[in-house]
Amino acid sequence: MGHRWLKWHVVLVLLLLSGCGYPEVSPKTYEISKALYSVCNQKNEERLVAVEKLIQSSLEQNEINDSEAQWLNEIITQAQEGKWEAAMQESRRMMEDQAGR
Repeated sequence: MGHRWLKWHVVLVLLLLSGCGYPEVSPKTYEISKALYSVCNQKNEERLVAVEKLIQSSLEQNEINDSEAQWLNEIITQAQEGKWEAAMQESRRMMEDQAGR
């Protein structure tokens, strides 16, 4: 029974992770994700720094929450590592996950 339970547990976890997406985010987070998409599409390092500062100031002003800042900063990190396409796709995913909310 243990082996079978573990197998189904792993399948369940994978299903949950693959379909998660982003929960509803604040209007400011949506706005920042649009800016991030544009910056990543252009591979603009200077504007990336500006968006990073915007995330921090938005967090300090309680316009976004800690989770939203973390998600956005993870996209920033991808771009800083030169993974522009992945960062662009992730920012787009964040926007798309808001459709119909």
